[in-house]
Amino acid sequence: MNDLKNKVAIVTGGASGIGRSVAELFALQNISALTIADIQSDLMHELSIDLEKRFDSKVLISKTDVSNQVAVNQMVQQTIDCFGQVDILINNAGICPMVPWEETTLENWNQLLSVNLTSAFLCSQAVLPYMREKKYGRLIHISSVGAFIGSVTGHVAYGVSKAGIIALSKYLAKQFASEKILSNVVSPGSIDTPITESFGEENKKRFREFSPLKRQGTPQELAEAVLFLAGSGSSYITGSTIHVNGGSLLI
Repeated sequence: MNDLKNKVAIVTGGASGIGRSVAELFALQNISALTIADIQSDLMHELSIDLEKRFDSKVLISKTDVSNQVAVNQMVQQTIDCFGQVDILINNAGICPMVPWEETTLENWNQLLSVNLTSAFLCSQAVLPYMREKKYGRLIHISSVGAFIGSVTGHVAYGVSKAGIIALSKYLAKQFASEKILSNVVSPGSIDTPITESFGEENKKRFREFSPLKRQGTPQELAEAVLFLAGSGSSYITGSTIHVNGGSLLI
């Protein structure tokens, strides 16, 4: 069954890493249209050319600061103007700066929360009127193992932001279930992306040892879980968190 054929999705942080893999997998599944929202213009442009060359999906790219309400609303309106609908939102955009406790300030705390958590609220708020009108929607949020064990590395607010994502998703699941809008979370462990590259080899080694499978996950493995939640096979799942972490929480 081709669940995505007549669907339109927005993928935030879609130019690289997990978001890019989600966009590629959705295009492979013949999704009708994708909006890729990111701040990396060159990578978005290159990805859109590649996807439209290889697949039948239409692609809209939008340089969007997802922590800015005006920019988010404009991006969603662009999607509606181009494609007439939005069925799936992937709240994937996020940062994980390497800031030790001693250098943590209110400013960098607020910046991380605005990009990782407030953005998910803003994007969800912007798409929900269109989903409610159709009585259909899939809200899929990318959290982290850090939501359950605290920030493994990087900024203290990282784990806080990812725990907030789960609470937000549960609220949305309860609030909009009667309108057939499902809200779920995918919570990755250490995934081989540009963000984890910035952690350094010693931390990457530690992450591999932290998992019973003794390796990092791939963005493609994470994308498969997102695809499941976007399709009809997850029609009785809402308010849930799928862990894609190689068993990291077992240790």
